[in-house]
Amino acid sequence: MSRKKETGQASLVFVASLVIIMAAFALLVDGGRYLVMRNRARMMADASALSGAGALDLEKAQKGNFSLDSKEAFKYAHSIFNENMADKPDWADYQIQSVRIVGNEIWVTVTGTSSPLFGSSLGLNYSVTIISSARAASGISTER
Repeated sequence: MSRKKETGQASLVFVASLVIIMAAFALLVDGGRYLVMRNRARMMADASALSGAGALDLEKAQKGNFSLDSKEAFKYAHSIFNENMADKPDWADYQIQSVRIVGNEIWVTVTGTSSPLFGSSLGLNYSVTIISSARAASGISTER
């Protein structure tokens, strides 16, 4: 009689295990996408800041004042950002949040936004936003 009560136990354990494995897989894939998006936002901010730092105002530099040409630095930063946007993944969106230029330094902030691939199928409706900043300087640094 006890044997009759135990029928179907294995299928219940199998289904419960399958649900747990699928949820773990979904978190793994969505977490991997988050890491890719974070690294890409960081790379785009770094490249934009370094490109902008290349816009040294040559007239001022000849007089010993190492400062950036603001218009050119802004243009260079956006130009390299747009080049990097050409091969971005379809599931992520990136934007330059700000470009700040002071003297010989440039700060670039990039945001990345993405929705989960599997999280929405599990009823989790959220989006992830990454903010990455980079700073670059042109000329001679007096920092130690």
